[in-house]
Amino acid sequence: MAPVAPAAGLAFESQGPAAPGTFQWQPLFALAVAFTTFVLRHRHEFSGARVPQGSTSYGTDGLALMTVTSEISVDTGVAPDTRPPLQIFGEDESVFCYMTLVQRMPVIARDIIRDNAWLTEAQAAAVEEIAKELEDGGRGICRPVARLEADGNDPNQATAYERALIAPFREYIGKQWRETPWLHGEIFFYHRILEAIDWWSHQKDHFEVPKMKSLELAKESMLLLTNAIASSPCPEAEKDAALLKLIHSCLWGNKVDLCLFKVDDFSEEGVKEKDKGSNIMTDNAPEIVAHLKALQGKGQVDFILDNFGYELFTDLVLTYFILEYNYTENVVLHCKEYPYYVSDALEKDVVFLLDHLCELGDESAKTVGQRLKDLHAQGRLSWTSHPFWMAPSEFVDMPSDVRSTLAKSDLVFVKGDLNYRRLVGDRHWPYTTPFEQTVNYFPAPLCSLRTNKSEVLVGVTDESLKAVQSQDPEKWLVSGNFGVVSFWKP
Repeated sequence: MAPVAPAAGLAFESQGPAAPGTFQWQPLFALAVAFTTFVLRHRHEFSGARVPQGSTSYGTDGLALMTVTSEISVDTGVAPDTRPPLQIFGEDESVFCYMTLVQRMPVIARDIIRDNAWLTEAQAAAVEEIAKELEDGGRGICRPVARLEADGNDPNQATAYERALIAPFREYIGKQWRETPWLHGEIFFYHRILEAIDWWSHQKDHFEVPKMKSLELAKESMLLLTNAIASSPCPEAEKDAALLKLIHSCLWGNKVDLCLFKVDDFSEEGVKEKDKGSNIMTDNAPEIVAHLKALQGKGQVDFILDNFGYELFTDLVLTYFILEYNYTENVVLHCKEYPYYVSDALEKDVVFLLDHLCELGDESAKTVGQRLKDLHAQGRLSWTSHPFWMAPSEFVDMPSDVRSTLAKSDLVFVKGDLNYRRLVGDRHWPYTTPFEQTVNYFPAPLCSLRTNKSEVLVGVTDESLKAVQSQDPEKWLVSGNFGVVSFWKP
């Protein structure tokens, strides 16, 4: 990969030449910008995007409302009737979620066929059938997934628990895709894909090709970051400032997902300028640093993960830092169970990336990878998965076992756009709605790190809105060039 020049316009402090052994932070934001810029330049190489010249198409994640059944107990303390309505795929053909339905999702389906020669003819045809259902304005009819039906004969029949989690979508079976809520429909799309390729019979990752290509693109930026944090010890006086920058690095890492932006007219200048403070519409990073310091090396931090590749890498680097420098005792990573949303991180992806860091031929990368492996062996770092992370429901409706698990945490990092929409609700909120009003059901302190990739946003000020709308009046909600670092605790 050819070197990418550091982005201009970043406000680094002038520090002069670094003394030997000094913690090197100058490259940190530059590498995030450089990598994101490079990915955008080469996005068609690994997204499979086929965007007509002069057109605009976007990429993002999905969300929903869950009807709690007798099989899953929940106590949210939030009155559902106080929430605005869910976004519907076809309610407005000019909005982003409609473009997701009729443009992005069919492309993703056909890219699966293109990238996986091992699919049988019948499996490829089943995936193509899903793509055709979504075209023509989403007027195709939703049909059930046999594995998720109580009376199904699938040998890999879902448990009653899993069926309860998927229950919210059942009322849309037999209706047009365009009539479904975005959250329900997009998540259900990925369950349909799993059925179409008979995933349980082989358990191959049908998104392996774009995932591996993303690592090839990320190598140089990954090494810049590991050299910044692991080539020498961080002085005590600089730890908190370094932690704050790593939190920001995790935010911008979220921009690089492989459901990827098929946006042909991305402003490179907008990417270069994104690390300016005005591009973080809400920045509670200092409060998060103070919260972590107050743990005094005790307690547990959880990550509800989003994407594999560069984003998971930044999550692991932050994990390394807060464990190595004793901000907390334990870290738990929450992964998806099955291949999902193209780039979402599975448990096997965490294992692969740790091995990958150790095999890059760079001492700083090996230091991070091996140290995290050692921490895993010691029981201080663990990873797990749960079917709820793939359910078409909002987090307010999380089942009691998930609530009990998260309640043990002293801080939960909620990563990415899909998790954000499930966290606050994929609804027509006024943008200035207080963040705490939408998350006060959550059982633990939380930090949401999310770059804007959909039309759901809360917790920002009028001043911030005016600033970003003046910079990018058309795409500020979906370009990924703006983001939020939002913090709340009970």
